[in-house]
Amino acid sequence: MTDQPGNPNNPNDPTTPPPDVAPEELAAKLTALLDQFESQVPGFQPHNSAEIRRVSNAARYGKELIPLMITAVTSFPPAAERKIFDVERGKATLLAEDALRPVAHRLSALLDGFAFTLDSNLGGTSTEALHGYAWFKHFAKSPEGVGVRPFLGNMKAAVRKIINRKPVKKPAPPTIPPGAQGLLAPNLGNRNTAPEVIEDDLPEDFRKALEAVSDDNEE
Repeated sequence: MTDQPGNPNNPNDPTTPPPDVAPEELAAKLTALLDQFESQVPGFQPHNSAEIRRVSNAARYGKELIPLMITAVTSFPPAAERKIFDVERGKATLLAEDALRPVAHRLSALLDGFAFTLDSNLGGTSTEALHGYAWFKHFAKSPEGVGVRPFLGNMKAAVRKIINRKPVKKPAPPTIPPGAQGLLAPNLGNRNTAPEVIEDDLPEDFRKALEAVSDDNEE
């Protein structure tokens, strides 16, 4: 019987709700999977920002030059006798490149999707929080709103802090030839860099919620 959408027996169905797992437990499980994945990568090397340019510049010669060197060395006995090039290593390197590079691209897309999923969840809840703050502000002006007024100071300070925060200029991404990144390094260079704040580039519901409390910045 084919699994129906939303069927818990079909975890790959996007309409299937996630299992009821505490975030800490899920984080530990995913980290263990990442550790297992890393252990399967032959000769795995952590991303090194100080070396990436030199490594990538050297790597861009590989796909063109290595096959030619393999052919030359295997066809010219004196070169093979002097062992000027490790043919077997060259063949293994090309095989690994062809087989594993698509995995690296998939990981890069997975990382982007994972971060986007977290941001989407955070953004949706932030929108709800802004709407809630707008309600608190309105209700605090009523005779019954005395009890909520102590909470408004911290909310107001937090919103004003974000609104007044100057945009952070994004640094130019490093120049890396296409296809020359390390196996697990794509798109990781600026992961910890704060994105540029563009107030007009916001989801509609979030923008409306922000407008509802924007008078915090007018005093």
